[in-house]
Amino acid sequence: METADLELANYLSSGRLLAEDSFSWGDMPLNIACYLSSIQPPGQYVSSVRAIVFLDDTVLVVRGNGNEYYILPGGRMEKNESQEGTLRRELLEETGWMLKELSILGFMHFHHLGPKPADYPYPYPDFLWLIYYAQAHNHFQGAIIDDEYVRGVEFCPTTELQKFHIKEGELALLEAAVRLRQR
Repeated sequence: METADLELANYLSSGRLLAEDSFSWGDMPLNIACYLSSIQPPGQYVSSVRAIVFLDDTVLVVRGNGNEYYILPGGRMEKNESQEGTLRRELLEETGWMLKELSILGFMHFHHLGPKPADYPYPYPDFLWLIYYAQAHNHFQGAIIDDEYVRGVEFCPTTELQKFHIKEGELALLEAAVRLRQR
């Protein structure tokens, strides 16, 4: 096993598996696994930084294209940007919300099941999304940058999320975040 593969395997074994699934992202078949972990991941595998964002006892829900809803807004790092800086910038640009009280919650591990796409700029065959949980504060509507993937945002009680058909892995991470917040 190569050193990088061993580093990823060791990192994956340090987390607690919450959910697994397979899906296709466009024409790329992937396995996805959601883990609970407060340990910083190996940076070379992180392609995106995301968060479950609370406002009091509600959680931020993002409406994407069509009838797609998700609770993990965030995005990709820019050159010389920290992971936390990426998350703060992405959330402000996508939702207008500033964040406080950030904590690492876990990660999502994606594994490509097909050949590497031509000109694919991200880690292959494995990549991670680092997942934080955070508290929203201060909203700046003027900070929102038009994004084809974000059609609206709202805060919703966690007891009402079933109407949005949120994916199992995201819900498992949300349940873990709610438990951590109650401590």
